[in-house]
Amino acid sequence: MRSIGQVVILLGIVVLTACQPRPRPDPLADAPQDVPTGSTFTLNRSVVIPAGSPAVYFQDAQLVDQPALRPHYAFCRFGTDDPANTAREIKPQPFTVGAVDYEEQASGPTGEAVSLTRMNLLTSQKVQGYNMTCGLPGAAESARFVTVSQINGAVGGYFTLKRQF
Repeated sequence: MRSIGQVVILLGIVVLTACQPRPRPDPLADAPQDVPTGSTFTLNRSVVIPAGSPAVYFQDAQLVDQPALRPHYAFCRFGTDDPANTAREIKPQPFTVGAVDYEEQASGPTGEAVSLTRMNLLTSQKVQGYNMTCGLPGAAESARFVTVSQINGAVGGYFTLKRQF
């Protein structure tokens, strides 16, 4: 008789467990290529793009020099396509994603072939010219785009990304 009671209790536990709500997936643990047009990157603190350079690089929530990018860790490049003769201070402000491009075999920061996500950014005055390009340095055998959580890991502290759904 004792074993029948144990079986009934075990069945009750199984039924109750099956009825429990499943946790919702983490909205940041998503598939790659999921930063839609209309999403917002908010710059939380000033960034200076040095004279003669078109952009700055972020990795592990820090500003890093391009040669110091570590392979296999997500990075993001923020800036313009052309260098300026003087340093440019970019003050905290929101940037809206105006368009997103994905390139499977782009030239990475040190010339290697990588998959890059390029987000063209607009200032609050709808001025174009800035972009955020994110990827994984280091050659890959096949296309592998960064996820939103990897982008947040690279730019965290400097930028906050709010996706448009």
